[in-house]
Amino acid sequence: MTSSDAPFSLAVVIPVWNDANGLVRLLPQLLAAPYVSQIIIVDDLSDPPCDAKHIDLPKGCEKDPRLIWLRSDARRGAGHARNIGLEQVTAPYVLFFDSDDILLPGLEALVCDLARPQTPQFDFCLFRHVDSRRRAAGELAPLQSDQRHWDSIAVTNTPGLLSTSQAARICRISAYPWNKIYRSEFLRTQQIRCTEIMVHNDVELHWTSMLRAKHILASSRICCEHFVHDTGKRLTNRSGAERLEVFTALEVIQADITANPHAVATYADAAIEFYLNLFHWILSGLEERFRAPFHEKAHTFLRTRLSLPVVTLAARRDPRLIRRLNRFLESQAP
Repeated sequence: MTSSDAPFSLAVVIPVWNDANGLVRLLPQLLAAPYVSQIIIVDDLSDPPCDAKHIDLPKGCEKDPRLIWLRSDARRGAGHARNIGLEQVTAPYVLFFDSDDILLPGLEALVCDLARPQTPQFDFCLFRHVDSRRRAAGELAPLQSDQRHWDSIAVTNTPGLLSTSQAARICRISAYPWNKIYRSEFLRTQQIRCTEIMVHNDVELHWTSMLRAKHILASSRICCEHFVHDTGKRLTNRSGAERLEVFTALEVIQADITANPHAVATYADAAIEFYLNLFHWILSGLEERFRAPFHEKAHTFLRTRLSLPVVTLAARRDPRLIRRLNRFLESQAP
């Protein structure tokens, strides 16, 4: 695919905070991709700023007209950065990406597939990634917890429409923002956004996309590498009070499910499984002083927001899941 005949136009929105090195590595990749028509970098008040004047890009790159540099007036997190970046998107498709991740050749192959006339219309297309921890172990794949969901839907490299049952399985993957190519108009007409909280801001984006989409494609292509740092100041390493803000996102998700009979029929058990897995993961890394408050908020959310139709349907499909739910609700604060 060349820049002169590329039929697929993709905007890439990149939130960044104090990661100039990541941008130096990533931006040349994006600028070399003929299908990328916009690169929107949203600096979440980095110090020093992450902009064309302060990062060491290859000569001439900083003047590329595809680059759009934005900066938040206060540090508000990646969710706010993605939301204001989306407002600047004019391309028909958009990919949210992280500054410290990299593209893999599979993305260009996927874009070529999506550009073919025979490819079905879609609201978004899911693809796989490689987790840096698995690559270090010599495996080109996501984490095993995600890979088993990919295995369960048995898709191929060629993007195909997901059935309702396949969507109900693949929605259980981790709620990442950078494993989907979205149709920009879908996000706008469905008013889909990230939650403007410091962590877990991508949970709402993932789930409302699944709940509101009518046409979901999936491809097994590995299109990017996600880097995981087990230590440091990344938001994924946070273990404090900001984790309690996750319920802001979960309230939106569960309200969507409860209000939509199709969503209840499709995602009832998947949502409960997701909530329980998420709560367990948060509690396992949370500072001790925040565990009891989080545990209480989790109990309250599950008791007050899971409607009877949701629980009843989930119980019919997966009795073991409901037993797990009951054990959590009967558990004492850690």
